[in-house]
Amino acid sequence: MRRLINPDRVALTGSILGLASLLLGWLTLKPNRLAAGTSLNLSESLGQPGAMAIVVLWLLCLALSLVKLKRGRSIGLGITANILLILTLVLVGLASGRLLEGEPAAARVSLGTGFWVTLAATYTVIFAARRLLDGWHTWQNLVSFSGLVVLAFLLSVGWLNNISVMEEFSGYQQRFVQELLQHMRLFGISVAIGTVIGIPLGIWATRKKHAEKPVFFTTSIVQTIPSLALFGLLIAPLSAISFAFPVLRDIGIRGVGITPAIIALTIYSLLPVVRNTYVGIRQVDPAAIDAGLGMGMSRWQVFRRVEAPLAAPLVLEGVRTASVQAVGLATVAALIGAGGLGWFVFRGIGQAAPDLIVLGAIPVIILALLVDALMRTIVRLGTPKGLGGERR
Repeated sequence: MRRLINPDRVALTGSILGLASLLLGWLTLKPNRLAAGTSLNLSESLGQPGAMAIVVLWLLCLALSLVKLKRGRSIGLGITANILLILTLVLVGLASGRLLEGEPAAARVSLGTGFWVTLAATYTVIFAARRLLDGWHTWQNLVSFSGLVVLAFLLSVGWLNNISVMEEFSGYQQRFVQELLQHMRLFGISVAIGTVIGIPLGIWATRKKHAEKPVFFTTSIVQTIPSLALFGLLIAPLSAISFAFPVLRDIGIRGVGITPAIIALTIYSLLPVVRNTYVGIRQVDPAAIDAGLGMGMSRWQVFRRVEAPLAAPLVLEGVRTASVQAVGLATVAALIGAGGLGWFVFRGIGQAAPDLIVLGAIPVIILALLVDALMRTIVRLGTPKGLGGERR
């Protein structure tokens, strides 16, 4: 019996969290977008059959997280979590339309705590399944993105249109696209500049012993400054510079707006890139370097043909970390007029409209997941054969 029980702690945590979410309020029926409304439990929200299906699937996840997880059971765990996620989305869309029947036009159906905890729990289980399928890239991608693909389909056909956050979206649709593109520009430009600066700094730190401490001290100390404080610190000097040189103001360099946001996000992007570049080059086997020099290669050729390819996976991991970090930090940039998805978050806070906050927050999370997956793929493709293990 003991041989059959070998719980995965992450999957077990997710399953227990999912079962606990069944005791919370799942949907909230509100007379308008700002009122508190009435919280509805699982069976009141989704009906008895739907509630029973959700319970059974969570119990199945719990059972699979307790048994010894070989590859087959890990796939089953990931598929079960995705089915649970998809069923939850379908039932919530169906329930929102049913609850609004006979209600005034201003009435709204908001997603409750139980739904959000379930969402977090399903992705905890999906993360556990993905980790256990390490090396099985096809199954990893299937487990990771099946739910997101179905969510995109449900959104495209209007299945979730009766949910309050989607009604907020319909009122800000054009603005949403504009701010999403702005958010992508903010973190994309910042990470690109941070990479261009960070890789040479990391290389310099490996080559010059006296450069190592100041480079890491500077990039590390910046990470301790809260993002909002750093944005604020940049306002005064940039304002002074733009007033001293009007030509800079004419091209958009001011104390507020996109310029201080990009500078701050670039600074935050430096440490992961610098650190991983330094570690990546340092971990190259000296014997490989000596072999290259022994074959008559110049120091530059050894770097280009030996050190750079071997360090590339770690360098790309640093860029991945910086990218995901920048996606989240770019949200705060809306406070200094840089735009982005944070515009919805802070506007929602100002209006005491929780669904408007969600409209800005959830896309940031999804964007971070997509950026992380894209960078993982780039890391895998950038890993020399023989270092990346078996690929499937």
